[in-house]
Amino acid sequence: MTCSDLLRTQAWLDGELDDRAAAEAERHVAECADCRALSADVADLSDAVRANLSRYRAPAWLHARVTAALDADRARKPKRRNFWLGAGSGAGITALAASLAFFSFLPPSAATLAEAVTDAHTSALMRGETIQIVSSNHHTVKPWFAGRVALSPPVADFPQNGFSLAGGRVDEIAGARAAVVVYRHGAHEIDLFVWADKGAKLPAPTTRLGYHTVFWKRGDLDFAAVSDTEAAELNKFVNLVRAERE
Repeated sequence: MTCSDLLRTQAWLDGELDDRAAAEAERHVAECADCRALSADVADLSDAVRANLSRYRAPAWLHARVTAALDADRARKPKRRNFWLGAGSGAGITALAASLAFFSFLPPSAATLAEAVTDAHTSALMRGETIQIVSSNHHTVKPWFAGRVALSPPVADFPQNGFSLAGGRVDEIAGARAAVVVYRHGAHEIDLFVWADKGAKLPAPTTRLGYHTVFWKRGDLDFAAVSDTEAAELNKFVNLVRAERE
């Protein structure tokens, strides 16, 4: 690779450029074979690293123990004065902070996930901010996620099936950062959400506010496809993504 802009391309892949510089770097990558090859290498390396990482979850006995402790705590009804005195002390504040930190690791409920995915999709549509990286080239979209979200989402294009890659963005699902790969299907948009699995039970296929959502797991990742297209068309898209992933 001999392109003089390789360092700038690497900075773009690492998320170190401002919006204007990032847009210039993206245009350059689309025209430069050397920088496209670098982008592809970065994406392949990210996949290889994640494939060899071990992921650990809290064992079932710990979840049960914590749940029992919380139930016991709710059963106790301390006087309000004692609560505020405790919360006002250094020990009380430390305990409260520790509790909040612990809850951030607990998996969200199925109902929470179903609502969060639909809300994230509709909110992005209403803001007109569904795409942060505009490209139909997976060698451009996939490495863009590096440095922005701690996972490597599958990025494929299915134009021959009527599902065209349009770009991507980063969003949040139930307190976790998620990669969102965006597709066009006729006049409809399909968002493919991908986030790190926390052991949550995923919802069954749902329809909320006219938007269909399909959830599934693979490895250490959770997936959700959401759109207002016909349910049968969304299922066709999901089958294509799952087959490509395999």
